[in-house]
Amino acid sequence: MVQNSRHHEFSQAQREADSFQAFPPLGPDIKVLLVWPRFPASFWSFSQMLDLLPQTVLHPPLGLITVAALCPKSWTLRLIDRNFEELRDSDLRWADLVMVSGMRVHDADMRDVLRRARSLGKRTMVGGPYASSQPEALAPLSDHVVVGEPDEVFDGIARDLETGAAKSLYVVGEKPDVSKTPVPRYDLLKRNTYLSMTVQFSRGCPFQCEFCDIITIYGRKPRTKTVEQMIGEFDALFQQGWRGRVFVVDDNFIGNRKRALELSLKLAEWQEEHGHPFALFTEASMDLAQHPELLEAMVRANFSSIFLGIESPSRQSLTETKKFQNLREDPLECVKVIRRSGLWVSAGFIVGFDSDTEDIFERQIEFIERAAIPWAMSGFLVALPTTPLYARLAKEGRLIEGKRMSHNFKSPNFRTVIPLPQLLKGGRSILQSIYEPSAFYDRCLRSIEDWGASELQKLALPPRRRMLGALVRSVVHQGIWSHYRAAYWKFLSQLLRRWRGDRQRLTLGFNLLLSGHHFINYARTVTAEMADEIRKLTEEESAPCVVHVGAQSNQPALAAASH
Repeated sequence: MVQNSRHHEFSQAQREADSFQAFPPLGPDIKVLLVWPRFPASFWSFSQMLDLLPQTVLHPPLGLITVAALCPKSWTLRLIDRNFEELRDSDLRWADLVMVSGMRVHDADMRDVLRRARSLGKRTMVGGPYASSQPEALAPLSDHVVVGEPDEVFDGIARDLETGAAKSLYVVGEKPDVSKTPVPRYDLLKRNTYLSMTVQFSRGCPFQCEFCDIITIYGRKPRTKTVEQMIGEFDALFQQGWRGRVFVVDDNFIGNRKRALELSLKLAEWQEEHGHPFALFTEASMDLAQHPELLEAMVRANFSSIFLGIESPSRQSLTETKKFQNLREDPLECVKVIRRSGLWVSAGFIVGFDSDTEDIFERQIEFIERAAIPWAMSGFLVALPTTPLYARLAKEGRLIEGKRMSHNFKSPNFRTVIPLPQLLKGGRSILQSIYEPSAFYDRCLRSIEDWGASELQKLALPPRRRMLGALVRSVVHQGIWSHYRAAYWKFLSQLLRRWRGDRQRLTLGFNLLLSGHHFINYARTVTAEMADEIRKLTEEESAPCVVHVGAQSNQPALAAASH
């Protein structure tokens, strides 16, 4: 309701602005520059691991190349990925229209691109998850803002641009039928630059987690592409020459379990016919553990790993946030069932729920260690603008207005029940503990040992020359120069001693070995930033309070809201 109200007010203001603003027609032969902004260093950027590999970037911009497939055939398209390419003024001058998409994490670079394009007098259009959830944040910088999924209406938007009828705001209220969405324009990509390719099977999630904006942006009724349609996308990647990792980007691959099973069974046949060219990974809800037939089909389809939203070992916090699907079975047992079925597990965790007690930090550490999850993202709860959590906290007067969220390790954008200094110290202790080098590599070993790899699974292997190059860089940067070299050599020696003849475990182990360069170093950077924030909070608390005569202090009210 809050989000609908925000969109209604913003839409009304934009409609009034449209009545005074006319955009000239661009004609049928539009030159379009699609720009994907820089992704800042984050937990999931794998930036320091990529320093050891020949590839430069983790994933391509699937949203932009999907929009490219919706564009009229008469348009000339170019793609710039700012994560490895410079955006030159000459690129912007070439274009009649600059289209930018991104997520909230891209905020700073999106703004930079839009400002540069505007300074050169270029028309701009922005869309994607960030624009859909906070259109008012980007509207002042862009000529056209698209809110929602434009799959079924983009032909009308294109016609408006060509004829001079374009609006400054397009709000797409209806959820499109994704079975009509065309194959993304993979041909626009410099494919060898990416560690993995991306496809999307479904949008939306059936659950009702209070903090999640997937259900508010994409809906609670998962919409899937057809099995034949997905096979067509895999065919397109295969024909483009791609071999290796493919990320199925669905926020919950099993949101529609029946369709997920149908796709996995058909994809298993396709992989067999084509020599297993793709090693797949995706995200899913933890109730996957309760569906052995689907687990088996995914393994046969050559899925090898999965990300789970575990969030918390606290049943009270899971109940508070309405993550009921995680309450049906013992979460520790679910992780073991999924991993022993053949899907290696990574997971996300959250602290800062109202129901969290002072022992939540130790409980998170204990769970992550017992579950042997090497890649465990434990961050702070964030109130995203479209979510029920945001609406509740706004009603309670607990939101901190104007606080910009750059990543999940920044302090929350609301007044927490656990005092903020204690929350930051606890969150910092989690990262310090789980990414202490010996602890990290020990979890890696235990996860490899517990992984029920199937003979049907074929993990992606780079060409031998590239693999040797990565190994040499790893030995130099990790084994010689790093501060964690003792833990590195201990892990490598045990990996070779225990699984020298096991191609699958050796491949997984080598990937985990390299990943330590990112996770250990990134955790070190983040914990140092958190220490600075804790120090500043401590200094503020210890500073003398000056209350001017005749002024009313609001500190008691803020203190009450914080506790």
